Amino acid sequence: MAEPRASTDEESAPLLHNDTPTTRSDTFARPQTTREKLFVGLAILFLLLTSLFVGLFASAEQAYKKEKGKHNGGDGGVGWHTLTETETATRTTTEVAKPTGTPAPTVCLTPECVQLSATILSSLNTSVDPCDDFYQFATGGWQESSSIPADRGLYGAFNEVSDNNKKIILKVLDAIPSDKPGREATTDEKNLYKLKSVYSSCIDIDALNDVGEKPLLELVEHILSSFGEFDLIPAPKAEDLKEENFSYDGAYDESYEVSKELKESAIEVEEMKEAKEHGTFPDLADKEPEELDAEKVKFSEDRRQRITKTLAWLHSRGVQGLINFEIEGDAGGEDSQIQSLWLYQASGGLPSKEYYDEAPILDLYHSVISGILTEIAKHTSVKKDKESKRDWAELIDVALEEAVAEVEDESWPWPWPGKGEPEPEPEPEPKPTPPDADEPIDERIDRLAHKVLQFEKDLVKAGADPENLFNPHFAYNPYPTQNVSKALPFLDIPTYLSTFAPRNFPESITVTHPPYLKAVTRLVDETPDYVLSAYFTTRLALTYADALGPKTVIRQNTRKLQEVLKGIKKGTEENRQDVCLGWVDDIVGFIAGREFVREAFSPEAKEEGEGIIKSIVNAFNDKLPQISWMDAESAAAAQKKANAIIPKVGYPLLPNTTNPESLASWYGRVEVSDQDFFGNVLRSTLVEESRVWLGLGRQRSRNSWEMYPQTVNAYYSPPDGEIVFPAGILQPPFYSHAWPAHLKYGAFGAVAAHELTHAFDNSGSQYDEQGRLRDWWTKQTVKDFEERAQCVARQYSKFYVLDAEGKKVFVNGNLTNGEDIADSGLAQSYTAWKSSLSADAKSERLPGLDYSDDQLFFLAFARVWAQLTRPATAVSRVRTDPHSPPYWRAVGTLRNLEAFHEAFGCKAGSGMNPPKEEQCELW
Repeated sequence: MAEPRASTDEESAPLLHNDTPTTRSDTFARPQTTREKLFVGLAILFLLLTSLFVGLFASAEQAYKKEKGKHNGGDGGVGWHTLTETETATRTTTEVAKPTGTPAPTVCLTPECVQLSATILSSLNTSVDPCDDFYQFATGGWQESSSIPADRGLYGAFNEVSDNNKKIILKVLDAIPSDKPGREATTDEKNLYKLKSVYSSCIDIDALNDVGEKPLLELVEHILSSFGEFDLIPAPKAEDLKEENFSYDGAYDESYEVSKELKESAIEVEEMKEAKEHGTFPDLADKEPEELDAEKVKFSEDRRQRITKTLAWLHSRGVQGLINFEIEGDAGGEDSQIQSLWLYQASGGLPSKEYYDEAPILDLYHSVISGILTEIAKHTSVKKDKESKRDWAELIDVALEEAVAEVEDESWPWPWPGKGEPEPEPEPEPKPTPPDADEPIDERIDRLAHKVLQFEKDLVKAGADPENLFNPHFAYNPYPTQNVSKALPFLDIPTYLSTFAPRNFPESITVTHPPYLKAVTRLVDETPDYVLSAYFTTRLALTYADALGPKTVIRQNTRKLQEVLKGIKKGTEENRQDVCLGWVDDIVGFIAGREFVREAFSPEAKEEGEGIIKSIVNAFNDKLPQISWMDAESAAAAQKKANAIIPKVGYPLLPNTTNPESLASWYGRVEVSDQDFFGNVLRSTLVEESRVWLGLGRQRSRNSWEMYPQTVNAYYSPPDGEIVFPAGILQPPFYSHAWPAHLKYGAFGAVAAHELTHAFDNSGSQYDEQGRLRDWWTKQTVKDFEERAQCVARQYSKFYVLDAEGKKVFVNGNLTNGEDIADSGLAQSYTAWKSSLSADAKSERLPGLDYSDDQLFFLAFARVWAQLTRPATAVSRVRTDPHSPPYWRAVGTLRNLEAFHEAFGCKAGSGMNPPKEEQCELW
């Protein structure tokens, strides 16, 4: 349940942005009978034969048209627009350059080849010159035949693969008996029942709607009883009632008198950026506590303890608020595998800072917060049985404490307070002046929502920009724990940490953005308790709203915000099947992963995937001494790092997804009920948070993964020095064991090269072969590298998407720099494929495709980026996603690659072969 944030520990932005969009509405069939299977088989055979003849006809048509015309590379560049649901064009055929590779003497007629050929042909738009716009040429046919599902903001090749992977999991779920397994059941059967129970508890929306908001309200009651209620709102002052203060065109210009503080923070940020050259660290540990004090602010002990108590309780349930702690590798230490404590700024309910300056979005978000608080205010005094000593949430905590004590032999004293010193007696504080009894409750709530939104905006604005947080040296600021404690006087850090890590009290905390500490302290000091209480309550509701029934008031409020941010039609229902399969991943994803691997991933695929990765590493190593801007010393160090990288393919060994006993142990503390979906979500979150904190101060396990086997993605982890490829991405259109090598390297090879190149992008290049953040290149090589990296940043900053009004929203090339550099790794995959060919190798042609192997390599690459995106979603992703839009991931990469220009005969100055001074080359 923890919210996304930038990380310097692992690649926080893997191959694809993980925003977990709702998925396509599919109808999945029941198990087929023998007769049905026979008819399906005959239908498939007929389809393959039809595809063959269509392909041969297309080939003949293309050959005929080549006799009538001559290829012209064309001029001019490409102006991209945001793709809508479909895009039509008058179909003519543009001649493609004569294949540059050696013509293959035979045609592959296996079912796999015929099906692949038909798929590629249907994806093309041959009315477009590939040298003008290769993306439209390679994916235009797919765009015309595809559409975005009503409940999604985008749909593309990654989503197609994910949908197919979900079908496999759903097939497994359908086959699991509904009856609870007995004592004699196998471990696999018990694991599968837990899997089905999670899904069953989620899919029954009638039951969820009947339960309503009750489970969430019980959590809210805990906040209100421990921190204080938010319904005592002082009567408004006359100046608060001015009309302009309720119009978001001007209501957020002032910010609790911290505008000066924020300007000072901005100056500090610039000074930090200038001081932190590549490989340079300030000596933070020697600073005196006074230098780190945010303010000489005095917090009463009662208020300090209540804030500490509330934050610990929220954080243990995956709810961010004020600040956010994470457990990550100590990148700047001697051993990057030791897990250390990192302090991040808190995120808000909107995706990025820019949204807090847009009046329509703020109006909408204000109404969402107001709706949530209004619904909660109706139920703020839930009656409980006086004979019951512990409420529902506390019973979960006690069960978890006992389980952790038994399994981990660790004291896990949740909920607050921890074991040890008794909680201090609260010091009474004066209550706010009660409002006028005649004032309507909706007006009071509306004004409170305004204050909560103002407070949240101030917090978000005080934080660092994401491109800075992706810079490892910018974000690595280790301080002694006592210094951080003095800098956050509203938080009792020793007491907070004794709750989460009673036996591993950290000596230091890495603060990713030190100026934020001063700003958040000032904000908390100046904000009344009733606003803080409403803020905490809102954060809790926004985090857990998705676990409520779709017809509940709180869920409907959060849904309308999601609809606008993604550009989805108001009132569109989510595909519940896809929603629940997503929750299955979140709660018991490794159990689902075991079944996916058994159904869809072969040992041959694992072995070949590892072989492709190894060949790409070898190709990269061979190229390093030839790079003109890199001196011999730095090239040798880079080769050492490349050889040290550990590739992992398929599935993890912690938990060991090949072993049901390992999975049973991993999920042993997660109590699951097929009648309690909200409880399943909460309990699994508590267990996962406890697991993360138990790693503090310990060695990171080399066998653990950050993704599930069925995930369609991949990542590079700098401290671990590993590149990871789940079985879920080794599926068409990325990979098939039956495909020709040039298609495997063009698609999956591009993924592998992308992750390898991350180890040498603007961020990964700052880590040595042991995963330590330090200076390991010569100064001249660093200077030359940064010049070329900035060339890429400037190039991509000229790219854009269009918003709903047709206005350009430009890519932030500094934010996407690492991913753009990693995408250029396609060159390494191309070289590796060429190197893998033996002198007398003969490649079989695909039927109906009159393209060379080189051309098909690049077609395979472009096809995986096929995507349709709603304008609102495109804007959101440009603002938050460290990846460039899919169109530019394909076009931007190929514009800089000479091998592509040669393969398609693109003349200099054409759209896909711009002038040399506009191209960038790094690796």
